[in-house]
Amino acid sequence: MRNTAIDAHEQNRASWNEAVVAHNSHKVDQDGFFRNKGSTLYPEEIGLLGNLASLKVCHLQCNAGQDTLSLVTRLRAENPIGVDISDNAIEFATKLAKDSGIQATFVRADVFEYFDTTEANQFDVVFVSYGTVNWLVDLERWGRGVHKVLKSGGRIVFIDFHPVCYIFNQDMVHEYPYTSAGEPIHESGGVSDYVAYSNTGGEVMPNLKYQEGVQDFRNPNASVEFCWGLSDTIGSLVKAGMNLTHFKEYPYSNFFKPYKAMTSEHVVEGPRWRSTGPMLPLMYSVCASKP
Repeated sequence: MRNTAIDAHEQNRASWNEAVVAHNSHKVDQDGFFRNKGSTLYPEEIGLLGNLASLKVCHLQCNAGQDTLSLVTRLRAENPIGVDISDNAIEFATKLAKDSGIQATFVRADVFEYFDTTEANQFDVVFVSYGTVNWLVDLERWGRGVHKVLKSGGRIVFIDFHPVCYIFNQDMVHEYPYTSAGEPIHESGGVSDYVAYSNTGGEVMPNLKYQEGVQDFRNPNASVEFCWGLSDTIGSLVKAGMNLTHFKEYPYSNFFKPYKAMTSEHVVEGPRWRSTGPMLPLMYSVCASKP
């Protein structure tokens, strides 16, 4: 399992290194946005996280750090730690924090590597947001890692796209399993430029303006994804010894447009998508605490 995880995750590392450049080419004046106390967080995670002042916070799979910095500007976190596998994402996030004058620490590491090497019992809050567990080969190992790094009484706040959302392709044709039980799904096209695809012509993340940037992006590196059902994600936390405190499903998708046939709602915080076909759960959130 360890070699499988290393191979799959390293393949994804290469694919994300390419995609991160394209994604951030579409986002206008990010350092100015954060200097002016901008936030890319949506109401769902804001409500679940609450005021983070004086709490030690870790944002796992933080991508290029926009949501990590928003924990500071919007929720008063103090020097949160962001962890991501992508070299380019962490390089971008570190520079963005410096240019924005925001104190945050970014660590380039595979999430399993981070769990294995970092100190136990150190965080009050672990935050995991949007497009995360589908890149991981072993959710039970993930659950154990979350439990390890949390302090007693600490909690995980998790929000992601629903496994039902992932079973259809962009034409809403059933293509993928609800759960693949750890079996890899190989994507020859790699991580896509979903930022450009999901653009409504104005904002690409809450209050963050869109520009054309890289056009017709084609990722030269394939990627590997995994389909995990609700019981896989929630069960991994419970099996690790966490107490489930919250679970909710949402019939819309924040910023990410999974299908071609969708309608866009523009809430104050940014773009939101709903299916024009059957009402489907497109996101879910989970909170759990460590006894």
